[in-house]
Amino acid sequence: MNRRARWFAGVSFTVAAGAAAASAGGAESASAKSASAKSAGRYACVGNSSDAELKVDLGSGEGGVWASEITLTVMGGAAEISGVVYDVDKLTGDTSTKTKTKTKARKPPQLRLKPKTLTAAQRTELLEGLSQALNRPEEAPDCPVSTVQTAKLSWSCKSSSGNTSTSGDMSFESDRCPAKGRGYTHAVGVADWAVAAFKRLGAR
Repeated sequence: MNRRARWFAGVSFTVAAGAAAASAGGAESASAKSASAKSAGRYACVGNSSDAELKVDLGSGEGGVWASEITLTVMGGAAEISGVVYDVDKLTGDTSTKTKTKTKARKPPQLRLKPKTLTAAQRTELLEGLSQALNRPEEAPDCPVSTVQTAKLSWSCKSSSGNTSTSGDMSFESDRCPAKGRGYTHAVGVADWAVAAFKRLGAR
């Protein structure tokens, strides 16, 4: 679908300790690269907390018709990941079957990962990959025809004492070109990170 460039990011962050709570939230342009880089570290507690959860929700195609969901849970220091991800890039160069009378949309392949326990190294590698996707400078997508890509991260962490909790979320939306190498956005980066991570962990 032809459209004007779509490029958006939103961030919110909350810290609570006992009955007192402080929160800060807002939206920012994804072109503000320095702000995006700083916000990428806000979910760092998931990497060192003994009790935490990180959820990643992805939407591809018009209206987010291809919805993906990833859940990383940490309990007692043990990490587990599960979810379903669409490998949207598999449609590159073959997004539809055309005839003289109609165009039939095709569905990208799905990668499904049953609950899988992660080693400490795998947990670190997973979060480092996500950080790299969010810290990479963005470049406006440049293609005449594109689809929509959305990504939302939400997380919560508890301190070892259980008296302090940290939570927040980040949302991104942008165009996604049907071929790589034509711009880069955090929404696309997170989606590509998810597919690569699931393949590496043996999703089928």
